[in-house]
Amino acid sequence: MGALPLCVIYALLSICAVMVTDAAISTMTYVPQGNNPLLYQPGAEPIMHLDQATFADTIFDPTKRTSFVVEYYADWCGHCRAFAPYYREFASLVASWNEVTRVAAINCADSFNAPVCRDNGVQYFPMIKYFPRHAATFNDGIPLEASHSGVNLRDQVSHKVLNEYSRMPYPDWPNFHYLDVTRNTRYEDLWAGVSDTANYLVIIFEQYDGAGVEFVLNLYPYRALVGGRRALSSTPLVQMLQITSFPYVAMFKRGDQQAVFMGPYSTTTLQEVINRVQPGQLVTMPPVITTTARKIDLVDCDKDPERCAGMYFASETDMLKAMYSALHDEVVRANDRVEGQNFTNLYNFVSLLAEHFPSLTFANSGTRRRLVRQSTSMVLKKSERARMVFAHMKQYLDQKPGVVSANDWKNQFESIERVYGNPFPVNATWQHCSGSAPQYRGYTCGLWTTFHTLTVHTYMDTIKNKKMNPLKPLKAIQGWVNSFFGCQHCKNHFMHMTTTMFPMSERRVRHSHDMVMYLWRAHNIVNNRLHGDVTEDPQFTKYQFPPVFLCPTCHAGGHFSRRQVRNYLLRYYANIRPHHWSHNL
Repeated sequence: MGALPLCVIYALLSICAVMVTDAAISTMTYVPQGNNPLLYQPGAEPIMHLDQATFADTIFDPTKRTSFVVEYYADWCGHCRAFAPYYREFASLVASWNEVTRVAAINCADSFNAPVCRDNGVQYFPMIKYFPRHAATFNDGIPLEASHSGVNLRDQVSHKVLNEYSRMPYPDWPNFHYLDVTRNTRYEDLWAGVSDTANYLVIIFEQYDGAGVEFVLNLYPYRALVGGRRALSSTPLVQMLQITSFPYVAMFKRGDQQAVFMGPYSTTTLQEVINRVQPGQLVTMPPVITTTARKIDLVDCDKDPERCAGMYFASETDMLKAMYSALHDEVVRANDRVEGQNFTNLYNFVSLLAEHFPSLTFANSGTRRRLVRQSTSMVLKKSERARMVFAHMKQYLDQKPGVVSANDWKNQFESIERVYGNPFPVNATWQHCSGSAPQYRGYTCGLWTTFHTLTVHTYMDTIKNKKMNPLKPLKAIQGWVNSFFGCQHCKNHFMHMTTTMFPMSERRVRHSHDMVMYLWRAHNIVNNRLHGDVTEDPQFTKYQFPPVFLCPTCHAGGHFSRRQVRNYLLRYYANIRPHHWSHNL
């Protein structure tokens, strides 16, 4: 047999590497693979990190003894960033339940995790799923509400744990069955299933499923010292103990039928119980963890406006990174097939990119007339190649009868991208869109920059075309957001704004320059809504753009001068900083 070609050898080595990488089970200190920043710190909080290499082996491990709660998030998603403190609080509240259920998270914005997130059917961020202990496929995940309350999330999970136990009463889980007490029940019978080393038994009485499950779970780590059971308010024990309110707790010592402690159930009950079992010992439930933000050295834009102004620019790097995520990651993330209106929206957006994604940058000249007629220009080499990728992807969609599989789209995109020398600098750092801390800005900033630049360059490209429809580029942007933007919360706000609050209509967008001004106004509406939000970067405050330090002439008498703003936007988004200016290539 002859020697194998090098390409075959490389392919076999790649397959072997994937096989080795994929066979892995995550731990609480595991640092996930990928390039994107994380919303949670590995090893520092009770949240297990998952990725493409570990998800299946961890969640579907047939030998595991726990269920899993998994958050699917995108590090760039504002709603995910706002949700993170509540998920962190929830993880702390249930950390002592780790022998029954564990809390995990996976960053679906990282392209490394795209396949597993697609297999999970992640259609929006953040998405929460409960995987039962016996889960064997992605379809076994049960959606939960991503509530902005750690307590509410805890309550949802306790109900899922109880439902699972009702169907499959695992012997190594707490006993969640209600005590069955009859006239023939002896005191010793109440202790059935309690560890021989435990000298105490605590019974929580309740009218319906609720606090009892949570209490039994909280007590389970102490099972060698004290047993925990649930009982209904209708049990004969209620009359015997003269209990009149619920939920209520009674504690007994082995061999003594007289309760050693009784009282209404509250947040301090667990500590009171443990104090009687081992006086002076504190409950081992960890405190709720909050992330202490590192001190950020901010530039005061009032005192140093020139330095602040230097941080604002349109970046070729940012736009290319954003478009790679938009077309390569977002399009294939949720669905196996792109069809119907989603196909139309994808086609329209790719057509817009193919026709008007900027491949030239213009010197920062003064007026609109000089900008479009006299400015010197320079070719943006990566963007020029990216635009060819967009054109080929448009031709590829032309050949499809209104439907394309996600895998075919992804494979075609990667193939064409390689043909044109991989023009998307996915591993480069964000430039203007780099936040003062990793949890700020990034992809969404890159999207907005691209959207604005598309309207400006469409205007410049079609300035002599009197038949140009100025609504078409805006509708293409709106369609992509509606079909593919992963932050459901953000998408809903955007669609409400562009259809109801500030409709994208012919009445507002009549002339070619109106599309530039419409998007400017719409973005400022978003800025106004998010000003003061937890996701706001303290260095890049959600100004009504452009602020005074960027364009003093744009402001007059407390209002914007629309003509000056228009001229400023044309200059700003025409003068694109090339990729080779970046510090990190």
